[in-house]
Formats: sequence, structure tokens, C-alpha cells
Amino acid sequence: MRLPRLARRALAAGFISLLLLVAGFFVFAATLPRADEAPLAGLDPARASERGIVVLTGGGGHRIEEGLALHARGLGDRVLISGVNPRTTKSDLAPMGDPERLACCVDLGPYARTTRGNAIESRDWLRQNGYTTALLVTSDFHLPRATIELRRSAPEISVIGVPVASVSAPEQGWMSKISAWRLLVGEYLKYLVVRMRSII
Repeated sequence: MRLPRLARRALAAGFISLLLLVAGFFVFAATLPRADEAPLAGLDPARASERGIVVLTGGGGHRIEEGLALHARGLGDRVLISGVNPRTTKSDLAPMGDPERLACCVDLGPYARTTRGNAIESRDWLRQNGYTTALLVTSDFHLPRATIELRRSAPEISVIGVPVASVSAPEQGWMSKISAWRLLVGEYLKYLVVRMRSII
């Protein structure tokens, strides 16, 4: 039995949409920012007072370590760790960095529970401290979505993404790992939603 013309068109449109969705996923995965390509070389340490370092929690502590390392290099004035457990203290984070640096130059953001929440918490902190640039530290797969959210929340602030290597990095061989596929597909779909929302 031959399908009506309208049904055939609907099926064709659905098939094309699916192909575009799949192709988009592979483009997303292939173009994720690499940890060794962070655009930090041109940053002038003399202007560090204009920059705040924003670290989004997760990543087994590697994100926090990277954020503290950036501060140690003199690339930012202070560090915000956004989305920490409200019961977490700076002493709990001592194994990840210099306790003196944690005590003097790190603020803990205990309110965010989502990437959108991270963006709002970070925006408020950046504005409160008068920073014009944010060094945004998070996992490579998460950075595109987190960057969009922060730029939407604080369009007046320049955002420089600092990706932290994860299971999605090419050298990790993610294509052979089901857990990595699940992580990337989920993040890709969330990214599409945020991207569409920002366009609309």
C-alpha cells in the first residue's frame, strides 16, 4: 500500500532531520575544545586584576586543580568554585591545591545545582568583584554549553574557556567506550536545547 504524499513528505523530513542530528553530534564531538589549545598565551599577567577564574565543580577535582594552577600562574585575580556542596569547606579542598591560596584567594559558591545555576552564581560573583573577563574552567565536553549559559547571563563580560581533558578527549579513545558515548550524546542534546534557547 502506497503512503499518501503528505505522509511520505513527513517521513522524508523526519529522516533528514535524524541524519542532521547524527551528523551534528559527530561535528560536536570532533570540535570540542582541547585542553592543550586553551587561548591563554596572550593573557597579560599585569591585567590579572580584571580577570576572575570561574571553576565549575565536577571532573573528579581536576577542574579545581586547573583553576588553582591558573591563579598560581598569575592569570586571574581570584577563583570562584561554583556549585560546591554547602557542607564543603576550603580545608576539604586542601589536597587539590595550596592551602594558603585556598584561604586567601578562593570563594566557594554553594548555591548552583545546574549549569544555568552556575552561570547565574558566576555572573553575580564576577559583577560583585568588578571583573570584565572570566576564565571559565570546566571539562572539555561541558565547556560549549557552559560558555553559552555564562555569556547569556553576563553579556558584558568576556568569557575565555579553559577546557579540562576528560573521557571525550581523542587520546582517550572515547569511541570504544559506551560510558563516553552516553556522556557525549547526553551533553550534545543539552547543548542543542541551550543553543536553541539562546537563538530564540
